[in-house]
Amino acid sequence: GFPKTLCFKFYLKNRQWKIHVFFNNHSNGGCITIVLATILKTAREFMGIVLFSFFLLLNISILFARNNAPEVTNVTFGQRNDGSFIVDVYYDLDEADGDTMFVHMLVSNDAGSSWNFSCDSISGDFGHNLFSGSGKHIVWDFGSEHPETYGDQYRVKILADDGKFETGTVTDIDGNVYQTVKIGNQWWMAENLKVTHYRNGEAIPNVTVDTEWINLRTGAYCSYDNADSNIAFYGLLYNWFAIADIRKIAPEGWHVPRDAEWKELEKYLGMGQSDADALGWRGTNEGGKLKERGTLHWLSPNTGATNTTGFTGLPGGYRYGGTGEFLDLGGLGGAWWSTSAYGASSAWFRSLSYHFVQVYRLYSNWKSGLSVRCVRD
Repeated sequence: GFPKTLCFKFYLKNRQWKIHVFFNNHSNGGCITIVLATILKTAREFMGIVLFSFFLLLNISILFARNNAPEVTNVTFGQRNDGSFIVDVYYDLDEADGDTMFVHMLVSNDAGSSWNFSCDSISGDFGHNLFSGSGKHIVWDFGSEHPETYGDQYRVKILADDGKFETGTVTDIDGNVYQTVKIGNQWWMAENLKVTHYRNGEAIPNVTVDTEWINLRTGAYCSYDNADSNIAFYGLLYNWFAIADIRKIAPEGWHVPRDAEWKELEKYLGMGQSDADALGWRGTNEGGKLKERGTLHWLSPNTGATNTTGFTGLPGGYRYGGTGEFLDLGGLGGAWWSTSAYGASSAWFRSLSYHFVQVYRLYSNWKSGLSVRCVRD
């Protein structure tokens, strides 16, 4: 979040006015302090500085108003003494803008080394549409979820999100404009790639015939079912030869993520290192945080979809490299390439499903047609 006080210091050096901008970490209710460190020589200079400060102050004030992140404090938890193995979790929640928030709970059973211990049997103050307040209460039926489980290394983390993502846009070589979102320290595309040219302007072949697709050893793309109507929502599908091509398919300043960058995203969302390195469905609810909510594009029930990251993962399906057929639009769902090869003919990818809340990690043949999300350099 932003510090509470932003300070400006004006001074005269070599007959030119300079401005020094700095943050004061001491809280004073969000007030912005203007420091005039020199005596201004004329009324005209004074008015110019005042007007400049006013407009800068106005813009900064708007910026502060848009970036009041939720704060979770005073988190405590304990097991009841009545033999029920019920755990009570209490916390205070504050959001200065008065917005509703989405609250979820993470649990560690190894003193905070990882946060993938399941906590599904909960009720109370969690989920969507929560307002600020003290003494929020979550009841966790630990005994029924984890019978005969004991330990003294449990930790609880409460996370809150007001849905105000730090966002931007990026434009590809074809002029397509994509929404982007910052997740942790990474900037991700919030839409699937649909570019039809490499970064140098050379065309990527659009291959529609199945037998031609499965015999390719060079880059190609297609739309799901070769239907243009699927491009707007789901983007295009690319074989891995297009991903690895030195002409690059990502916009300038962006790239297709490595397997390690997918792991960085997953670990930021709470996945432990051992799960991040594993195969198949991994983690707890990280996939739900990446999926678009609802069933407009996903099949029902779209389990655990919260999209608290703004990633807005969509079920664009894939093209099977063995036959060229199209599979799983809306179902098994989204599958996204990485640039990291596995062996001599495969590469790592990630997938989300309407029926799972975790993230799937495995490798696929280079001939497969998968979606692409880019990450900023």
